[in-house]
Amino acid sequence: MSNRSKKGLALSGGGFRATLYALGSLWRMNEDGLLTSLDTITSVSGGSIAAGLLMLKWGDLTFEEVDGAQGRYRATNFEEVIAAPLLEFCSLTITCKARIILHTLNPTTTAVNEVRKKYENLLFGGTRLCDIPDHHLAPEFIFYGTNLDTGASVRISKHEIRDYNIGSASEHGITLAQAISISSGFPPFLAPIRLYGRAWTWSDTQYSRLPSEQITKFRECLNLCDGGLYDNMGLEMIWKHGADREYDSVFCCDAGALLPVPWEGWLKTIKSKFGLSLRMTDIMINQQRALRKRTLMRNYITGEYNGGYWSISSDVKNFQAIDPLLSDRKAEQYKHLANLGTQLDGFSARENKMLVNLGFCHADMSMRLNYDKTLRRPSLPFSTNTNEDDATQDSLASSPPPQF
Repeated sequence: MSNRSKKGLALSGGGFRATLYALGSLWRMNEDGLLTSLDTITSVSGGSIAAGLLMLKWGDLTFEEVDGAQGRYRATNFEEVIAAPLLEFCSLTITCKARIILHTLNPTTTAVNEVRKKYENLLFGGTRLCDIPDHHLAPEFIFYGTNLDTGASVRISKHEIRDYNIGSASEHGITLAQAISISSGFPPFLAPIRLYGRAWTWSDTQYSRLPSEQITKFRECLNLCDGGLYDNMGLEMIWKHGADREYDSVFCCDAGALLPVPWEGWLKTIKSKFGLSLRMTDIMINQQRALRKRTLMRNYITGEYNGGYWSISSDVKNFQAIDPLLSDRKAEQYKHLANLGTQLDGFSARENKMLVNLGFCHADMSMRLNYDKTLRRPSLPFSTNTNEDDATQDSLASSPPPQF
């Protein structure tokens, strides 16, 4: 496959709401076999939880051909293998303010270790990235972290971990649970996550400007945290420009939190310096997200990239030309989802299904309008109706898929 035909999908951060919104987006892409046409899935934080399970369970999926010439195959058991375990996992409390305080006061453990153990015990086990079998239909999976020492984005994949400042290391032995805990390790309480790379096989990059003694030090111990500090949309690898450009189609699923306006909360009320620091962080992250989004929109408009962007705050009113899966009236019932917290703490069962539906709906709108107008109009995965009159709008995913 030539570089000009490569396709990449970026899944943003945003806690469990990002996990479930990403799940809906992946589900929609699977419906038309677009998942198997992807070359790369990059992910951050909550999006990495969904991507991680997809990577781990890809070999358990059963595929049927949609368009073999385009590399498009549909997983017929996506709901059972991917969706059901993620919905169950996201109904739990992985961590919360009370637990973080308890872990901080407990000298025998840390919140960092406890979150990693939850990932291991409840979803990923102790599987190392390098031990996950290759599959001819699977994309490459990239999990993003941030290096607190170098300030750079860190790519973690099956075969390497890379920070352009200090190089690329193979034979790293990182587990999937470790990769996800790094990608979702938001400071100060869920970071740093320390990896020791003395025994790894390192190679230099052409971009590093650090003194050799610093590179050696940073390779021995990597202090890592949430990839969203550097790039909460997970776009860094797949939207290079000019001579460095690799991808022709770029898809971006964005469930990042909107900046709360006005600034409220008890930390502001008591004039906490910690609260002021958190607000400063929110503003800086919001600004870098806005700049990335603005550049991505310009890339689409100028034709540099094919693909599509969708956001948890997307408005169905802007997609009437393709008959969105949610009517304006139904979409009003979903609007509060954009204001849900970005914690690793479960929402209600109904909200979980609504988040999946919303990701499915928004991915569908973007792809049918901006990427491929020949795609069929599917049905939402779940019914979340509260009265009989709306029963015809949504359908359960257990119904037979339409024939192509």
